[in-house]
Amino acid sequence: MIYVTGDMHRDFYRLNSIEKNNDNMVIILGDAGINYCLNEEDSKIKKHLNNMNIKLFCIQGNHEERPENISSYKEVDMFGGKVFIEDEYPNLIFAKNGELYTIDGKSVLVTGGAYSVDKEYRLAYGYSWFEDEQLSKSEKKEILNKYSGKHIDIILSHTCPLKYEPTEVFMKGLDQSKVDKSMEIFLDKIEENIDYDKWYCGHFHTEKQIDKMEFMFGRIKLFNTDEFYPKYNRNGYQIIRDAYSQDEVMKEEVVCPKCHSKDISVMKGDGFRIDGADFIGITCNKCKKVYGFYDVNYKPNCPKEL
Repeated sequence: MIYVTGDMHRDFYRLNSIEKNNDNMVIILGDAGINYCLNEEDSKIKKHLNNMNIKLFCIQGNHEERPENISSYKEVDMFGGKVFIEDEYPNLIFAKNGELYTIDGKSVLVTGGAYSVDKEYRLAYGYSWFEDEQLSKSEKKEILNKYSGKHIDIILSHTCPLKYEPTEVFMKGLDQSKVDKSMEIFLDKIEENIDYDKWYCGHFHTEKQIDKMEFMFGRIKLFNTDEFYPKYNRNGYQIIRDAYSQDEVMKEEVVCPKCHSKDISVMKGDGFRIDGADFIGITCNKCKKVYGFYDVNYKPNCPKEL
């Protein structure tokens, strides 16, 4: 199976739900964070991930070094295009910007990179920042010249076209006039000049769909479908995400909002990610379903749990 998810930033807990075999691959839409420290800390993470026996197909984000700038990576043929891998960690695959792949029978174009709004903070406090985090002018020109006017099934990017920017999740107090939007403007041109069926992106730590564009963060979906993964919990109960609001369910007497059974259990968060009531859903033992709440107030940069 092939799966797709958003930014991980070195927190790979969500991979625990994926069956561990080399036939399974997870596409990470940038900021995996595997090549961030560029020292032994990265090596420890790579060894752990490689030993999970699932493949990771990583798009370049803006919180990681490009693999082509790291001497241990080599360029090889895979999925009908060029990718970067290290001999020691063959399950960790990094896409090459501007390559067209064949994945799950679909033509897939990759255009990674984005501007870091936290650039000045990272530089001031000694955190890693990577000068070529965005595509160069020549890379952008080459991609446009090569693919304009063509049909591509799926586009994978880190950031999104400017027209689709999720302004509702912009950092408060950040002067947007100082943010370099050149990648988003470039992706606008891609969006206008390439015929495509589906587009996945990450970067903004939000989850929503607009037209054919899907923003992904903490949740996992089956690639090229609208189906979330996992579909069932460990007890075999079907997971119905974003089913009800907390106000609909968390009343004086808590019952299943579907069948009104009292044979339910309230699901709580981990105590750290949520502002306000730390409830994420309910499990109904009569319906044999898990119903998630759509109005949980997650803290910034914290992915949803259902």
